[in-house]
Amino acid sequence: MWDWRKLKPEERVDLAINMSDVCIRVCAEGVRAQYPNISEEKLIELMRERLMFEKKLREISLTLDSFEKMWTT
Repeated sequence: MWDWRKLKPEERVDLAINMSDVCIRVCAEGVRAQYPNISEEKLIELMRERLMFEKKLREISLTLDSFEKMWTT
């Protein structure tokens, strides 16, 4: 097992990009499994929607976490 902290900055960037690519490909395969005859254009549209939905969920979660911390400290 390798240590993330020992990687050079450019190696970290490469790793992050590769991990993102894998996540997007897995998501795309999930969409294709749901819609076997989907066009490439529609696939891209659905992928954008899913990625934006995930982003919104993270933003809401961060906002709720911040709100909770504000009231519990």
